[in-house]
Amino acid sequence: MLRKITFLFSFVCLVLMGAMTFSCGSSSISVNPSCSGGPYNVVGNWQMTVTPTDVTAVTGYGAIDSAGLALFFDTSSSTGAGDTLELPTLTGACYFSGNVISYPVPTSTGATTTVTDSVQGNVNSARSITGIFTGTPSSSASSTVSNTLSGTLSAVPFSPLSGAPTALSGAMTGKMEGVDDILSLTFSPTTGSSMSFSGIDASKCTIAGTFTQVGSSNVFDVSYTVAGASPCVAATSTGIGFESNVDYFDLNDNAAGTYLYADILESSGAVVLEVY
Repeated sequence: MLRKITFLFSFVCLVLMGAMTFSCGSSSISVNPSCSGGPYNVVGNWQMTVTPTDVTAVTGYGAIDSAGLALFFDTSSSTGAGDTLELPTLTGACYFSGNVISYPVPTSTGATTTVTDSVQGNVNSARSITGIFTGTPSSSASSTVSNTLSGTLSAVPFSPLSGAPTALSGAMTGKMEGVDDILSLTFSPTTGSSMSFSGIDASKCTIAGTFTQVGSSNVFDVSYTVAGASPCVAATSTGIGFESNVDYFDLNDNAAGTYLYADILESSGAVVLEVY
């Protein structure tokens, strides 16, 4: 049995558990590869919902940047808070296809199971994205078990922050979902609402990086670097971030204020950072 029901399973019932078979049934969403219109401006904050027929729909929060990187994270403790969903590159073209990838939240052992499935969809406007995904049979599954499943996804813009984003400044605390570590960080404004940060984690690894604002939007391209002697693992990762007034993971007792999030793609998967 898998470590837990992963984000994509919760989203799209794609992960097998034991000898059970999950199916998503028919979809009310259709895809038109010959669509016209666009390209639309999809840079911004989006709320993603995946609605399988036989599993409760799950919502994720995230953003799309100017390069088309589209990342969303789950916030529900019942379905795996901190799991990440990556869509194929979304440039605003009215038709898209590729892979949708689910990265489960990291574990203390480092063992995770990434799920990849095919997806195609339409950017209907600057305020609507819809699609259909299809699972691929697992080579490790028995002949009596199938995970060739399908489901739908839809996304609409949302406003996680009241007002415009601003560069954070001063000492702040960071926590990565699924990682037993506290980051002591110092933020400094750079250009506009962009910012850089530096600090250490509990193992005294050196942490540094940047949140570079995309235009005037509440979207940041993120660079995250770790350095230092063992047990530190030197690496530079990238991802996407945004500011919010919501403490999605209840790390700061839901106190009022501005929270900074980064969904970071690593060589081993993905991790969600909350800064407060």
